[in-house]
Amino acid sequence: MQQSLPMGLDPAEFWIVVTLLVAATLAAFWYGWRNWRRARLIEDAPTAKIRSAHQGFLELEGEGRLMDGEPIIAPLTNHPCLWYRYKIERKDSYHTKAGTQTRWTTVREETSDNLFLLDDGSGRCVIDPEGAEITTDEKLCWYGDSSWPMSAPLLGSGSALLGTGQYRYTEWLILAGQPLYAIGQFKTVAPAQVYSLSEITRDLIRDWKRDQATMLERFDVNKDGEIDPQEWALVRHAARQQAQTEYRERAKQPDIHILARPDDGRHPYLLSVYPQDRLTQRYRRRAYLALVGFFAAGAALSWLLQQGR
Repeated sequence: MQQSLPMGLDPAEFWIVVTLLVAATLAAFWYGWRNWRRARLIEDAPTAKIRSAHQGFLELEGEGRLMDGEPIIAPLTNHPCLWYRYKIERKDSYHTKAGTQTRWTTVREETSDNLFLLDDGSGRCVIDPEGAEITTDEKLCWYGDSSWPMSAPLLGSGSALLGTGQYRYTEWLILAGQPLYAIGQFKTVAPAQVYSLSEITRDLIRDWKRDQATMLERFDVNKDGEIDPQEWALVRHAARQQAQTEYRERAKQPDIHILARPDDGRHPYLLSVYPQDRLTQRYRRRAYLALVGFFAAGAALSWLLQQGR
């Protein structure tokens, strides 16, 4: 049996190679099916308008917009954006029988989970990027000798294919104003539903506690320097009255539309700066490459098993 094994493999090595080829065949099939399914999903899903969109899994197209409040800043390039992902890798050397080899080891990475907006002209939808499969054409890659970059290339300069340095820095961005395609779970909520009356009351009391001097001035009726149980009842009553006023104001605000990752796990959550046709071509190309890998790994596995008989 040992003499009939191909490529001079011993039995243990033979079955390791067989196992690896089986795993490669299954992985290529799964990857191809996954990407083909995404391409078909994008082609078949009708594009909804935010103003009239139904609740559930749907597809949107528009432009990315920042929400009010603090800007989103990419950590490595300090560039304003809607979304970022970065990775810092270190070049490590290790020794093998073939000699000294090098590899890139990830030492730090982060993906933004900040909310932003999609505007399709009919309305605006809050995009929660957590758990999304994101594709973007804004990518920067450069090299340096420190664990955190001291400088960064200009946006639009692309990836540095050649570079020197112990560290490699890569950052992906989605910028405000870029076209945005999204498919995920759409829901509409009233502002009053997002923040309940009891939650507003609780947060008001918590904020008042931080300013003890003002709280004692307002509610320490007997002026003994502390809030007794009877006075705590006054605190809760005042907080609830103010909370009711805030709750009524929230109820007058327009509904909030949100797109997020589906709960069921059966549907993908995709965000992309590419238009539908280009994104579909991207997934189909990956599916075809996976199909080639599937047949190549399957043929190699079949040949190996035939030779090992």
